[in-house]
Amino acid sequence: MENLRQHLTYLTIEDILVVAEDHVGNYEILKEGQLQYLVEAVAAKFGGIDLYPTLFQKASVYAHHIISGHIFLDGNKRIGMHSAILFLMLNRCYFTDNIDDSIIELGLKIADGSITDIDTIAEHIQQWIVT
Repeated sequence: MENLRQHLTYLTIEDILVVAEDHVGNYEILKEGQLQYLVEAVAAKFGGIDLYPTLFQKASVYAHHIISGHIFLDGNKRIGMHSAILFLMLNRCYFTDNIDDSIIELGLKIADGSITDIDTIAEHIQQWIVT
């Protein structure tokens, strides 16, 4: 399913800022350069090959970089997880019911450093998708 998708929709800085506004209202960016890096990193290629080849890895990059990078003054867990979910929704993924607790748990584990690996985060996120 994932490797067949040639034209993905990626989040822009503006998309992420809308998410931030929805969650914290008057947000404050602490690391603007890191936000710019994130937007570029998700779609990055090396030698013509995606650094993050699956949708779930790409979604994980959004969550991980926003949460662990403390890009915003407040709301990084909410903004990071919502950005990952928005990316998947924009790319026509459908979610199982009752994932709220799983989203919160994963966001907390990323924040406290108990989960740092993009592939591990991707495995958790993939469990939320209807196949």
